[in-house]
Amino acid sequence: MDWDDLRYVLAISRAAGLSPAARALGVNPSSVYRRLEALEQRLEVRLFERLRSGYRLTESGEALAEAAARMETEALAVERRVLGTDVRLQGHIRVATSEAFALHVLPPHLAEFRTMYPGVSLDVSASNQIVDLTRRDADIAIRATATPPDHLVGRSVGRVGVASYASPAYLDAQGRGRPLAEYDWIGFDGQLAHIRQARWIAHNIPDTRVKLRFDSIGAVVAAVSHGVGCSSLPCFAADADPRMERLPGTYLVTDVQAWLLTHPDLRKSARIRACLQFFGTRLAADAARLQGRPDPETAAQAVSP
Repeated sequence: MDWDDLRYVLAISRAAGLSPAARALGVNPSSVYRRLEALEQRLEVRLFERLRSGYRLTESGEALAEAAARMETEALAVERRVLGTDVRLQGHIRVATSEAFALHVLPPHLAEFRTMYPGVSLDVSASNQIVDLTRRDADIAIRATATPPDHLVGRSVGRVGVASYASPAYLDAQGRGRPLAEYDWIGFDGQLAHIRQARWIAHNIPDTRVKLRFDSIGAVVAAVSHGVGCSSLPCFAADADPRMERLPGTYLVTDVQAWLLTHPDLRKSARIRACLQFFGTRLAADAARLQGRPDPETAAQAVSP
């Protein structure tokens, strides 16, 4: 059986639909449909139930998907071990990071990395989704987290501080020094709905004062800078921005740290090792910026809910 056929079965089973499976595979939904139809005709068996809610594996489909998943696991393990023995400082590295890091932390370091390692190409995925390094969704992750996965290796480069901000123009219009709950706030939605800033807003601000929500840190930063309202943001995204003014007493002491992570099988690869060392050094030098400036009079009391 063609391994590509099994990849399509796995993608459909994981996504429960043709369109999301097509996005994961990088093809058109019609290609996924034709591939599945041809495979089912060739095997003379139905692999998926076509439901209004999506595609669900049949008993035969489950057996095939389980076998395909085992094959994928073995193939990825071999791929990681082979890559881990590569001593060349050239090739591709897939880096997964958050939107906030991609916008506000990494750009100057990416430029320097390209100069130092011209033979290495970086494919950077800037997303708030959690990637699976075991499945080679990425080779390296640069993330802010309080709980890095135990099966990965890497290092912390410092804590990530957050505080609340508004534009000077907004505060000029609304008045400085008012209770926080009297301002309009911009909240977080989608995959950002459970981050610490979102929890802080939910804990401290009445829901009626949250006038807008985004599933993008970049969109929240833009909205705050244009005077839409206040929000809780990473200090590295706002402290140095003249369009932002921090609200006193809102700095949060959290257990979130910036981490560089990779799979143990990859750490012997020359280009992976060089990438980890480079970004580890540069981000460690950014530690004060990542943590932000604590509010001296309130930092000891400010905690993340």
